[in-house]
Amino acid sequence: MNRETDRLADVLTEMSAKALVTWMTHSALHDIPREALLVRGHDFVYALQSNFVLLRDVLSETLEDIEQHSHDLEERLNNLEQRLLALQVVAGNRE
Repeated sequence: MNRETDRLADVLTEMSAKALVTWMTHSALHDIPREALLVRGHDFVYALQSNFVLLRDVLSETLEDIEQHSHDLEERLNNLEQRLLALQVVAGNRE
């Protein structure tokens, strides 16, 4: 993984932890039995983690697409620069 996806994974992990604490606090305030809380908590964490993994994958693919487009644009720009230099040489020879 590159630096951007590592940072994203860290942010998503922190968000998951905060969401879990919020959910657990809310559930505890509603007197949900501990056993039920553990089962629901596991399901909650699994669903949350799955969503974040999907989000990370989508953002990672988007980043890869942007990097590829950037590379393609750099190549096109270099080609245009070479053509411009060639035209300047031709124009200089005609003067």
